[in-house]
Amino acid sequence: MGLLSGLFKKEKPKKKAAQCSVCKTHMERNEGFALTTTQIINSKTYWDHKMVEPETMSYTTQHFKDKDENATKMRGIIFEKTAEKDQTWLTCDTCIKHFDVDHGKTQELAAEWWNAENGHKIPNTGKAIDHMPNEEYESIKKYATMEAGASLIRL
Repeated sequence: MGLLSGLFKKEKPKKKAAQCSVCKTHMERNEGFALTTTQIINSKTYWDHKMVEPETMSYTTQHFKDKDENATKMRGIIFEKTAEKDQTWLTCDTCIKHFDVDHGKTQELAAEWWNAENGHKIPNTGKAIDHMPNEEYESIKKYATMEAGASLIRL
């Protein structure tokens, strides 16, 4: 009897958890803010933060101090890889401060994300270039590649 009852027992639903897409902080159900890739890349504050993270700091230092072309290219690649992400970005209470967005609306979108099945995407999710004018895209790309993080580097 014990074996058969185990076969027909209902599985408990798995507890959904997530990490902040920016800082990797663990988030519990119904926490956070949902953003699109366009909203992410359009933030100069985000790029100033991103380009001085431990993984990118060497490129930023070489770009500004040594005028290293390879470091500058790597910064451009970092921008492109980020801008091409087709995902919903879930951000924590700390990281949302990098973005000029409607906090109430992005919290509502996060709630929808939490309540949906895996793979739920909020409206306007996709590659940033598909959702913004080309000149705006190129302007933020130039900032991310050439200027981001400059104020935090000692020359």
